Amino acid sequence: MQTFVILAALAVLVGVVVWVVIVMRKFKARKAFEREREAQFVAEMLRAKPQAANPPAAKPAAPAAPAAPAAPTAPAAPAAPADPIAAAAEAIRAALAAGRGTDAAKAFLAVVAERTKLTLEPAAWEGLGRALLAQGTYMEAAWALHAGAALAGDAALAQKRLVEVAVRAGDAGQAQHALKLYATLLAKYPQSQYADFVRANMKEQEKKVPKA
Repeated sequence: MQTFVILAALAVLVGVVVWVVIVMRKFKARKAFEREREAQFVAEMLRAKPQAANPPAAKPAAPAAPAAPAAPTAPAAPAAPADPIAAAAEAIRAALAAGRGTDAAKAFLAVVAERTKLTLEPAAWEGLGRALLAQGTYMEAAWALHAGAALAGDAALAQKRLVEVAVRAGDAGQAQHALKLYATLLAKYPQSQYADFVRANMKEQEKKVPKA
């Protein structure tokens, strides 16, 4: 029994020794492989170093061509003055499109003396007339509203617009403006369907005119 134990212990010892020997050989082989790789890496770096240290000389740049003398700048031609009537028409359209009736009215009043030269569409005249009416400029509002309806070929609407503005002027205490508009309607449209209404209203407005 004791002999068997001794033999087993020897076998274990021999196995340990063999395992240690194998491990040491593998360790030495790995170290040798790593040293070989390191040597190869260093050799490659040394081969590449001279090329990096001595880059090819750059070719000298060609001399730049002398700049051509600048051509003399011709004086800018003065801009042709814009037609104030056409400019006013564009300003009125733009203001109405943006919902700025006050600006449209200002643009019109700036050229009111030449209003017959303005070229606007019936809808633009209508919008302009409403903007002028809102500001209490009754004569100008009546002119614009009447122009829009007349341009559209609607005589009945043109008469109605004159009556409408005249009534608004009378209600606002502008009896003289109301009378002028009523007289304009009767002169332009003596057979108007509004003639009797207009004559009756003229009598009422005449009473409101201050006596001299």
